[in-house]
Amino acid sequence: MKRKIISILLVILFVFSPVSAAFTDISDGKLAQTASVLDALGIMQGVGNNRFDPDSSLTRAQFCKLAVTAMGFSDVSAYGSYTIFPDVKKTHWAAQYINAAVRHPDLKEQAIIRGYADGTFGPDKIVTYGEVCTMLLRMLGYKEADVGPFWPDDYIARARSLGLTKGVSLSDDKASVKRSDAAIMLLNTLGAEVKGNDGGLLLERVASATIKDSILLETSDTDSSLAANEAIFYEGGAVSETPRKTAGTLDKSMIGVCGTIVISKEGEKAAVGIIPNSNKVETYSVTDVSANGIETDLQTLHPNRDTNVYVSREGRKLGTFAEMWSTIQVGDTLNCYYNEYGSLELMAVLPRVSASGGNSFVYGVATSVNIPDEYQIVKNGTVVDRTRLKKYDVITLDTVNKQALVSDMKLSGQYQNGTPTFSYPQTVTMYGKNYSISDGAAATFANIKLKDYITLLFDTEGNVVAAYPKRDVSADMQGIVTNVKDGATATVALFNGLTLRDIAVDADELSSMLGRAVVVAQSSDGKASLSVKSLSGKVSGAWSIADGKLGDRTVSSNVKVYEEVLTGAPLNAIKTSDIVSATVASSQIRYTVTDSAGTVTNIILGDVTGESWMYGIANGENRVDDDSKTYFVRLKYWDGSGSAEEVYRVLALDGVSSGVPVGIPKGYSINENVVNSSLATQKLELIDTVDLAAFDGSSGVRTKDGYYALASNVGVYVSARNEFVSLQNARANYTSFRLYANKSAEDGGKIRIILAS
Repeated sequence: MKRKIISILLVILFVFSPVSAAFTDISDGKLAQTASVLDALGIMQGVGNNRFDPDSSLTRAQFCKLAVTAMGFSDVSAYGSYTIFPDVKKTHWAAQYINAAVRHPDLKEQAIIRGYADGTFGPDKIVTYGEVCTMLLRMLGYKEADVGPFWPDDYIARARSLGLTKGVSLSDDKASVKRSDAAIMLLNTLGAEVKGNDGGLLLERVASATIKDSILLETSDTDSSLAANEAIFYEGGAVSETPRKTAGTLDKSMIGVCGTIVISKEGEKAAVGIIPNSNKVETYSVTDVSANGIETDLQTLHPNRDTNVYVSREGRKLGTFAEMWSTIQVGDTLNCYYNEYGSLELMAVLPRVSASGGNSFVYGVATSVNIPDEYQIVKNGTVVDRTRLKKYDVITLDTVNKQALVSDMKLSGQYQNGTPTFSYPQTVTMYGKNYSISDGAAATFANIKLKDYITLLFDTEGNVVAAYPKRDVSADMQGIVTNVKDGATATVALFNGLTLRDIAVDADELSSMLGRAVVVAQSSDGKASLSVKSLSGKVSGAWSIADGKLGDRTVSSNVKVYEEVLTGAPLNAIKTSDIVSATVASSQIRYTVTDSAGTVTNIILGDVTGESWMYGIANGENRVDDDSKTYFVRLKYWDGSGSAEEVYRVLALDGVSSGVPVGIPKGYSINENVVNSSLATQKLELIDTVDLAAFDGSSGVRTKDGYYALASNVGVYVSARNEFVSLQNARANYTSFRLYANKSAEDGGKIRIILAS
């Protein structure tokens, strides 16, 4: 059987509720959770008065007790009625554990611990690092023939190679082992496989069952429909249809952990936690999403269409990437989980969990609390003065970083439903969508009635903190339509950071609003109404990117940036890093949004980067509808993995003939019942024809007009094959390359299309 070790330090360890928070003398979060694990399994308890005493050294008797219990033998009372070692009388508190380690039929062959040559045991001697490594290996079934004859060096080396000592800094074989070190090494050992034909994890000795390769998805802290002793897991390649019973509320910091679920032997056989495994987990911030792949802050992902996808806000639904890609939003944190063979098993957008433990309140009202003087005030990623705080801001106290995190994310609309009671709800419905409500937030609904127009206030993690009548506080409901389905529902990314997903919209030609800035309202029938927002009004001045200033205003470090390359074109989200110049002129800034502190949070630009066009080749089926004088272009383009095609409606066909490189505004097409107004095309300029020697890898190319950067997604079109290929493929098979750019290099242009022959 393939040896597999579970490393407890790959991610924060799991905990049990009530978070065994119990141990007031542990300040290190990882150690606190490790101690909680062993406490819940009945292996290593505290010393009383909610103390763990992490820095005290263990004796041989104490560690013997831990080892025997970790082997699954919690009841060894039958071995406490006699004496084996003269210095361990039957009245000694540890006699039953020491005797069991020597005489129990299931333990004596492993010889976990032995006495000294003089016949004594030395129960009160401090246990050494070398002794602990030896006992851990023997617990796993290793003998001298498996390890080597040189004690303790061979044992320490083997323990280290198996990962049993990962997370401790001991190296001297004679060093004393503290309770904190012992806890970490014991949990490492529980997650290791027992040597022998049967194998299996040592953990299975202290659990009624274990479930490998599982992921904790939801607890009652993130899904109010769950009871305090329930959780939702991804296990066996599926999301559990019914909640799994847990030993209280599993700590929400463990949401997203991939590993082995531990089922207790006691009581209802509930899940007491999840031990992380060594499978690869990658985390990304989403910057753009399409059916062809996901742009992130680190790289472009191209998952298979049948890759499993879970998005927590969509309910307990597991689908394929082909089905679920549109539910992933810009700004989401995307977790990618790989199985032991390195294949992508699951992509998941999980509940956002506050590091503050939910210590949030509404500022400027009777229930507000004081913000400590030493705390920084941080709003939209920017440190602000206390005078910038406004009534109804939501404050979350981050006690770890000593910061007060400020949110003005709000949602105004009609209160459509509240369950189980509308005056003290666990879930409320607005715009046809459900929002979980904590007990604290539920109390603010006392004087609110169904069908009232209200405003929900959210913290920085997207949790509802309070509700107020709309007449008292209202939300800024402007945003961008990012998706339209069947001409009846739309997804709107609000400029304040919230997203309204797949809301029913009462609008004619809804598809024409795709990619447009809109203002959202809600009618008495519960449907949303959208009105196109005029992009007028902005902070005056140029944007100095390096200084983080637009005119005299601070630009948020989390600023969202869009381009409108032509008037009426869909807005396309770009990254600040896409902007080559250090300063964006005021003339290129079309619209800005500021928060209540005056910080610029959203900027809409003109055609600054060239990244908001779809570049391709007009593909021989350009046509005109004579009755309506409407012109159409079929564009073939490189989608990152191969050729793709789309039909676009354009103002004219002048100069757009088959085989001509052309640009069309991104997000604009007539496919899938999405019809945008006709827009102009962008004609690309032929810069030069070069050979292989002109290329500087995949980053740039030398031309007669100077050096040009290559677009990161540059497509190479082979006219003889009527298809696009990768740059690598083209350079391996062709020798002549015609280069087309959107602008001159001096103006920030890049090579966008290459024709190879």
